[in-house]
Amino acid sequence: MTDFVARARRFVDAHYPQALAAFLGGSAASGDATDSSDLDILIVLPDTWASASFVETVTFEGQLVEAFVYGRDGLLPWLKKGRDDGRPVLDRLITSGVSLVPGEVADGMAAGSRAVFDAGPAPIDDEQLNRRRYALSALVDDVADAGDQGIRNVASWAAWKEAAELALLWKGCWMGTGKWLLRELRAHGDPFGLAAWAERGGRDKGALLTSCNALLDEVGGSLQSGHVRGEKPRDLD
Repeated sequence: MTDFVARARRFVDAHYPQALAAFLGGSAASGDATDSSDLDILIVLPDTWASASFVETVTFEGQLVEAFVYGRDGLLPWLKKGRDDGRPVLDRLITSGVSLVPGEVADGMAAGSRAVFDAGPAPIDDEQLNRRRYALSALVDDVADAGDQGIRNVASWAAWKEAAELALLWKGCWMGTGKWLLRELRAHGDPFGLAAWAERGGRDKGALLTSCNALLDEVGGSLQSGHVRGEKPRDLD
């Protein structure tokens, strides 16, 4: 089995020897990687490149590497965006990853990201909740009513994603992107059976509708008629 951590360290030494900190994340850090997996590496540069902010994909020793490269000032807005969006991708990479360049910078970053992760996202507000209730309610109707199998399949996965994100936010948990959304559901007990639905193949329309409707019932019910997006002038009533 390839030693992905050693390869990631060699990549940093070869391409970013000046790095103040670096972290290997994703499946290569968790031990789930295969030889076809890529390496996700966060690089933090010295203050000479404080505003640097870019992502590059290269091949190193026959393996794809996706390098997220930032100066310390350039990193801050991306950390903030992930936290504000409820998907702290970089914080997750730091907290669950392997430190490749140990030192005070790496230790401080790990402590900061761990504190953010442990605190969880800001509570979902009424506007966001109603927007998500409305979106999920419409998708539930699409799944229930679709006669075309292809449309039903697409609507089902769209409803699953919307429900998974709402379930996590409602419980005060961070969301994830792609496979990390499923992992977050598993990590937090899957109270509405959404992870289980995906694990069974994502084909049982009735089970998905049961899960989505149970979630909607908990967060205030289905919402369509009467929902207003934006601010309607009072003199139009």
